Amino acid sequence: MTDYHATLVPALDALIGDPSILMPEASSKKKADLLLIPAHYIRRVTSFRDEISSRGEASQVLIGYFAKILEKIHYSKDNQYVCDNGMRIEFVDEKHYVNRAGDNNASLTLAAAQYYKESNETANLAILTGDNSMCACALMGDIDVAHINPEKYTGRRKLVLPLDLYTAWYKFGYLTIEQIKEYFPNEKPLLINEFVEFEVDETTAPKKTLGSRIGRFEIPRFSNEPPCLQCLHYIDDLPNNIKPRTAGQAMLLEALLAPVDEIPIVISPSIFGTGKTFCAVAVGTYLTSEIKKHRYDQVFVVPRDSSLGKEIGFLPGDERDKTISKAMPIVDNIKAYVKTNKDKTKGGMPISGKEVKIKVKDILDNQYEFVPIISMGGRSIADSWIIYDEAQDMERFQIKQLMERIGDGSKMIIIGDPDQVYNTHMNAQSNGLSYAATKMAGSPYAVVVSLDEEEITRSTAAQEIAKRLK
Repeated sequence: MTDYHATLVPALDALIGDPSILMPEASSKKKADLLLIPAHYIRRVTSFRDEISSRGEASQVLIGYFAKILEKIHYSKDNQYVCDNGMRIEFVDEKHYVNRAGDNNASLTLAAAQYYKESNETANLAILTGDNSMCACALMGDIDVAHINPEKYTGRRKLVLPLDLYTAWYKFGYLTIEQIKEYFPNEKPLLINEFVEFEVDETTAPKKTLGSRIGRFEIPRFSNEPPCLQCLHYIDDLPNNIKPRTAGQAMLLEALLAPVDEIPIVISPSIFGTGKTFCAVAVGTYLTSEIKKHRYDQVFVVPRDSSLGKEIGFLPGDERDKTISKAMPIVDNIKAYVKTNKDKTKGGMPISGKEVKIKVKDILDNQYEFVPIISMGGRSIADSWIIYDEAQDMERFQIKQLMERIGDGSKMIIIGDPDQVYNTHMNAQSNGLSYAATKMAGSPYAVVVSLDEEEITRSTAAQEIAKRLK
């Protein structure tokens, strides 16, 4: 298997997930020299264009792209369309492969790929997909597979520092691009807002210097200097009852606490039990409380909804009650946050269960707004702490539309576990959470940071489950 394929056949799941594959920008890197489109896609896409769903919206965009490409091919008398970045697009007529396969989309797509591979005597061809069943079928048919987003951007990396560089970092609190290039010539360039966890080479460092420290590659706020790796600025703003328990939590909390004009978007695609939802809820509750004099006016929550809002009418209560029922992880973490506040009148003892319930109700009534996805169209959310929870069940078009709701003074937090997708149209790579993380990686306005299996803090049992039930 090669890293680059001269010819790619995008499976329909890839095109529905990201129609822009057909219309790449001039500056974008070519996915392949030739993008091969089975003609039956036009018929398939047209069949669900009227659906009220992200798939329906994607189909409308694809139909427009197909029409533009085919019109250009027709009038130019060429059999290929040349994209702005130089990639070529060609359609394979159904008559060449329809008799080779059954009626389902996967078999037709593979038949089209097999026909082109045989007729052009090219081995450097692959199916572009994020669907595991399509991957298996392709490999069984001796067709290579190019996975969607094969490299997951985690927003963090570890570096082992030689003693002299660690000393400089510890003394000045930053490292320049030149220093990083000199000491780590084989490392990929850091992206803006990427975190680095430092470790000291134990073979050369005396014991007193052992340990690690975290930095963020950022643009200096108050100078015209180039980006550099700087120590964390904002984590000391945490209240005494909130402490990071892992390096990943420290990174996430730093991003959450950063001023909204510096980092308005935080995305954390992380495994279960790592504390990502607690961090988002705890900091949001803290920053909308009286003690902070309303740095944000409210916490605005759009919870998981794998049915895209279709079930909300069948649930009891008003819209808020119905939505809260889908947002119990948020409520659970509000309770957890309240429990971190000790009763000072009783010598710092935990507050009673009754007091917890009263305080949680007060926070929900006065600081939180819960809104279903279906009610988000056209809204502009200003001066708010916005949480999109369990975003792995949101489709690409859906997460884009939700992200567009951010208004002045708002901070948007998008969290979820890409391996826990309940929406049958998507997988770990093609869901809205992973899509947002990939597209926003390196943006000066966003932090993307993933917490991993080793950072599960929910319980020792949860850690064991993560190891065994993979």
